[in-house]
Amino acid sequence: MKLKKGIVDLVVSSFLWGTIGIAVQIGYGIGANPFQVVMMRSLVSSLFILPLVRIRRLIDFQSLLLGVIAIAFYETYIYTINYLGASLSAVFLYTAPIWVLLASIFTKNEEINAKKVIASFSVFLGVYIMYLSRITINDLYLGLASGLTYALLIVQSRRLQLKGKSNVEILASQSLWSFPFSLIFLLLDPSGFSLSSVYVGVYLSFFATLIPYYFFYRGMEKSDSITATVISTLEPVFTIILAFFILHQVLSALQLFGSFIIILSAILMSF
Repeated sequence: MKLKKGIVDLVVSSFLWGTIGIAVQIGYGIGANPFQVVMMRSLVSSLFILPLVRIRRLIDFQSLLLGVIAIAFYETYIYTINYLGASLSAVFLYTAPIWVLLASIFTKNEEINAKKVIASFSVFLGVYIMYLSRITINDLYLGLASGLTYALLIVQSRRLQLKGKSNVEILASQSLWSFPFSLIFLLLDPSGFSLSSVYVGVYLSFFATLIPYYFFYRGMEKSDSITATVISTLEPVFTIILAFFILHQVLSALQLFGSFIIILSAILMSF
């Protein structure tokens, strides 16, 4: 049995994204502010990637829209980590395959087959089982919001790929156009600027944005958006493992079973 193209890239990006919740939760413990963290993430990633592209290639509505979606996802996910914790927020994020599947059905940009449908809904089942005893209405709303904005980010990125944008240009658009909108959120927060927010923001700019999204876009380019989304559901599994060793969060039987279903879904999409 042969691995599909792009799977290794997608696994690498999933592992790096799996560290987001750990870094953010540690940051909250030392006084980091979510709005400041997101602003620093967009600023630093923009400064490093913009010299690699032609700015005029980023000035169009679709690139701007990507930035708007990116900042919506960043803010929602960072807030969700603060509210639900690293493991729970990472797992709920992966209701995204359902949204991507629905978008693909309506836009007809991707091939839909039984394997993709089964794997996508298995992810949702794994998420539900993993936190069966802890789901509340607020948890569900936050989880769906982070999953939906993440799915929109993937769909819009895929659209730019199909329009001929390079992966570096897509990442640059995401970083550049998310920055001014992050300032709007920052103005709504009256608290003073904290150095811990800088630390976390710089970490996220490299290990949650520049490096993993490069691998993710390259992997998605070799496969498709549904496959990329389902493979990236390894992220919460990595988060749970890291949270166990670093944050000393203990897994329950349901969490282990849910993680197992997510891994099986990723394997199903990998071959």
